[in-house]
Amino acid sequence: MLMRKKTKEYSYYQEFIEVSAMAVSAAKLMTSILADYNLETLEARLKELHEIEHAADQKKHEMMSYLYSDFLPPLEREDIIDLAGELDTTIDTIEDTLIHIDIYQIQKITPAMLKFMEIIEKSALNLDEAINDLKNFKKSKIIKEAIITINRLEKQGDSLYTRSVKKLFVEQKDALTTMATTNIYDRFERATDSFEAAADVIERIVLKNS
Repeated sequence: MLMRKKTKEYSYYQEFIEVSAMAVSAAKLMTSILADYNLETLEARLKELHEIEHAADQKKHEMMSYLYSDFLPPLEREDIIDLAGELDTTIDTIEDTLIHIDIYQIQKITPAMLKFMEIIEKSALNLDEAINDLKNFKKSKIIKEAIITINRLEKQGDSLYTRSVKKLFVEQKDALTTMATTNIYDRFERATDSFEAAADVIERIVLKNS
C-alpha cells in the first residue's frame, strides 16, 4: 500500500479541490477533442485524457493511504472514501466515453454528443464550485445551489439520451452504426450520472452534519 507521511498541512478538502479541478480539466479537454474531432489524432488525444485520469487515481490512492492512519479526519471515513471514489469516477466515465469512441472508430461526432459534453462540462463546473466550498458546508449556499443545478443537468442528460437513441433508430439505417452510437450515448449518460452521484455524497455530508 502506498503510504503517505503525515503532516499537519495535509487537507482532505484541498485534495478534493485538486481532484475536482482535474474533472473540470478532463471535461474541457473532452469538449475540445470532440469540437475539433480528428480520428487520425484521437489516440494521441486519448493519452492526454488518460494522464488526467491517472493523476486523479494517484490522488485518490494517496488520500486512502493517509486516511488509513488518520485518527481524527474532519469528516466521517465513509464520507471521505465515498466522495474520493465518486470524484474519481467522474473522470473515469469521461475517459471511458472517449475510449469507446476510439474503439468503435466513430467517424463523425453528432450534435447530441456535443450537447452531452455541454451538460457534462456544466456539471463539472458546478461540482467544482461545491467542492471548493465544502469546508464551509454547514453554512454554504453555494453547495445547495450547485447540487440543485447538477440534479437538473442530470435530468437533461437522461432526456437527451432518450431522444437521441430514439432518433438513431428512426433515422439510421446501418445497424452497426446504430449499435456503436447507442453505446457511446450510453457512456455519455453514465458520465452525467456520475456527477449527480458525487453531488449526492456532498448532500449527504451536509445533511448528516447539520
